[in-house]
Amino acid sequence: MEYERHKRDVKMYGKKIALVACVSVFLIVLMFSAMEVYAQYTVGVKAGDWAGFGDISFEYASNMPGYEEPPPEMNVSWSDMEILDVSGNNITGRSTTIYANGTERTDVTWGNIATGEGNLSVGIIPSNLGSGDEIPANLTWYTEEPLKLFINGTVTRRYAGANREVNYVNITYPVVYGDVTLGAWNMSFYWDKQTGVMCEEIVSYAISYTEDTTQYYMNMSMLYRMTATNMWPAVFTVTNGYTFNVTMISNSTISNFNFSESLKQISFNVTGPADKAGYCNITIPKNLLRDSPWTILLNSTDWTTLCSITENATHTFIYIPYSCSTNTIQIIGTWAIPEFPSAIILPILMIATMVSVILCRRRRKT
Repeated sequence: MEYERHKRDVKMYGKKIALVACVSVFLIVLMFSAMEVYAQYTVGVKAGDWAGFGDISFEYASNMPGYEEPPPEMNVSWSDMEILDVSGNNITGRSTTIYANGTERTDVTWGNIATGEGNLSVGIIPSNLGSGDEIPANLTWYTEEPLKLFINGTVTRRYAGANREVNYVNITYPVVYGDVTLGAWNMSFYWDKQTGVMCEEIVSYAISYTEDTTQYYMNMSMLYRMTATNMWPAVFTVTNGYTFNVTMISNSTISNFNFSESLKQISFNVTGPADKAGYCNITIPKNLLRDSPWTILLNSTDWTTLCSITENATHTFIYIPYSCSTNTIQIIGTWAIPEFPSAIILPILMIATMVSVILCRRRRKT
């Protein structure tokens, strides 16, 4: 009897070992599968990367009692974000929001772009996603329930002065109370494909309902668009029978870029939150504009001595510091590429043709 009981114990022990082994193999396979999934996601940003959103607009209209005026949080004039730390798939960032009344709000956010953990939400997503790819993090900004997003496609759009490949998502989410649909959220998001940073957010919200014969409504829309960054240069192409690229890195929004051959100057505007320290680092091809010496004006004031100017064989690099608001910068050289008016191109071609005909006839006679 003792022998039979011992055999049964050994048999049961063997089954337990086999079960534990199967579970262990399953967990190992699951672990490596998860590692393989996470390995598919890559972080496209690094510490020090920065982006500013200077194109911000809001519209609001409502006759709902208690909601006739827009929330004060909507009155934003500037927003920016900076990457503080990147460790593996974990990103820590700081966002600053400046309101029209001059007050500021700073938030520190954290997120794991592979698992979706943290409060970063979809502000930064994995780099180099493609059509149909799932975004690990959920959208948690607007709706009561988290929304799972999938990349709809990739297009080229212009952000912060450069044409960029961006991934986009368009989504419509109904606003339902009880069993009645009152309206919907319509949202579009664009992320830079290479870095995964959100470049643009377009959101609208519209609901309406009838109560005691009165039609109530609330319509709201908002836009955030990136206008400045240090992650890629703004590129301004000068063409007039020639093609040159002038590039800039700035923490301000650059606008109204212009090159004048006759004035031998480049001019543009830089706009940022009032009284913040601003800068622009511009690279100018020497075959387009050269100095001896340079004159740099900020709002018509000579700013040359406050700037840093270096060069190599082909380009000049000018660093211009300033206090933000809306500033006009003029960079004046002493030589510019000669203007070649298109009006004289046809006569020159006609003369060249006539010379060729005359030479051909002379050769035949000889």
